[in-house]
Amino acid sequence: MCLTWLGFPLVLDCDAQMHFRMFKPFGLNHAVTKCWGGIWVGFVSEIWNHRNKVVFENGRVDLVEVFTVAQRKTWSWVTVKEKSAAFSYSDWCLDPICCMRYLKV
Repeated sequence: MCLTWLGFPLVLDCDAQMHFRMFKPFGLNHAVTKCWGGIWVGFVSEIWNHRNKVVFENGRVDLVEVFTVAQRKTWSWVTVKEKSAAFSYSDWCLDPICCMRYLKV
């Protein structure tokens, strides 16, 4: 769901280091590169938190919840960390790539 949301419907490597390297594009300005890394951290951490809820609290697997919480978490992080991030949460949910185009160094 995350990769489709970002416009990249592909499967990434299972090895954590390779997965992170494949998820971090090159040749972009520093703010956008940080944003991509933040998206990766946000989604991976939310998957981990959700997994813990399922395993230790008898929770149910809910992929939509994982996705929407991770979207909110990444938007919140980007808009706090990057001064040039002047886009709304709904814009972020609809077109994150377009939002990232406005991030400046």
